[in-house]
Amino acid sequence: MLKIKQINFLGHIINDDNQRQSFYYILLRAGSVISNYILSLFIISNFSKGVYGIFVYGLSIFMFLSTLLKFGVDVHFVKLFSELRDKVIPLWVRRIEYKVILLASFISVIIFTFVQYCDFKVSQNSALLFFIASAPINVAVLLNSGKLRGVSQISKFAFLNITGRVFFTLLFCFVFLLLFESTLPLLIYASHLLSIVLMYLLSYYWTKKRFTYSTTKPLKLPKKFLSYNRSLMIKSYITILFLWGDRFFLSQICKPEEVAEYDITLKIGMIMMIILEALKSTYASTFARYFSDVKNLSLHVRRSTLIGFFTSVLIFIFIVVFGKTLLALFGQEFVSAYPVLVVIAVGYISAAFFGQADNVIEMCNLAKRYVNPYFYVVIFSLSLGVFLTYLYGILGMAIGFSLGNILFQLVASILVRKYIGINTRVV
Repeated sequence: MLKIKQINFLGHIINDDNQRQSFYYILLRAGSVISNYILSLFIISNFSKGVYGIFVYGLSIFMFLSTLLKFGVDVHFVKLFSELRDKVIPLWVRRIEYKVILLASFISVIIFTFVQYCDFKVSQNSALLFFIASAPINVAVLLNSGKLRGVSQISKFAFLNITGRVFFTLLFCFVFLLLFESTLPLLIYASHLLSIVLMYLLSYYWTKKRFTYSTTKPLKLPKKFLSYNRSLMIKSYITILFLWGDRFFLSQICKPEEVAEYDITLKIGMIMMIILEALKSTYASTFARYFSDVKNLSLHVRRSTLIGFFTSVLIFIFIVVFGKTLLALFGQEFVSAYPVLVVIAVGYISAAFFGQADNVIEMCNLAKRYVNPYFYVVIFSLSLGVFLTYLYGILGMAIGFSLGNILFQLVASILVRKYIGINTRVV
């Protein structure tokens, strides 16, 4: 029988607003996963495995640029808007936003012009132009999604940050296929660009309704904002290098067909991340509010860790048992990548053991202390992955990626324990 203490704990979880927000996030994340699978199947079946590999390569460039050009401001907006919440937003915040978008647009134009006149393969060159053009628009989307996340509008944040791009890309792909009855790969890349434009319009509408900006003369940018944003910016750069660096380097080493196999295993393995990402998104503003209240902060960290780990265990078992069946949905040639899927899943479940450590780092002013060790972990894991790729193919990159997943959460957990005194691990 359950003890009174355990029953009370379960009651707190059920009634916790963070859990309800997590549930909404999970629904949207699940929609994103389903849309992602359908989009992958759509491209592979109507075009080719190789075209899908080029699409993944273009996405890696898009993700790199979007992250580099937002300069970590979207993550800082989560903390900033969490503190301001229903207050009037000072105009210096909008000034920062405009500067970031203008600089992102300027840099993207330079890169676009350079790529346009470079001697790449025609198929890859055409794809890259669409992804580069969409990057500065996506920067604006990410800044708006950061604001909404800061005031706990998680469903809108999740749609902008995760679900919308894939869903709208898939929608435009279907429409183009029906209208033009063509399998020209450019239709896929154009669908991606249009989806980002539509996402921006939605993000603009949602944030305009939610926030009121001051009409007085803007104050000077706080030094505190600039100094802490530098750490968040560097951390976001390292993170995107870790999350998309594997596919970028594989695109340089392996055939597009092999990149496609690796990406599909990642998509299936990332089912385990649905719950963890939901918890990270909903608890971010909570951690920011309670970072000076160790007792309450510890309580929320504990809840998020237990829920995240034990749900990940269930999903891990599902992936191990039905992994080959899931891979076969994309074609029998994908079944041979089952060992890659298992290695990736092991990395995710091991990282889940350390809970929300990286989230606590971002929201509790520890980013400066995390940047250096995080950088070393990512460089080590990617270097190991590249080296092992030459020996074992995509399985080698999976080993490096999984080891990096474990190490970066382990290091974050150690730092949180050292500087805040909170244990983020399951035990």
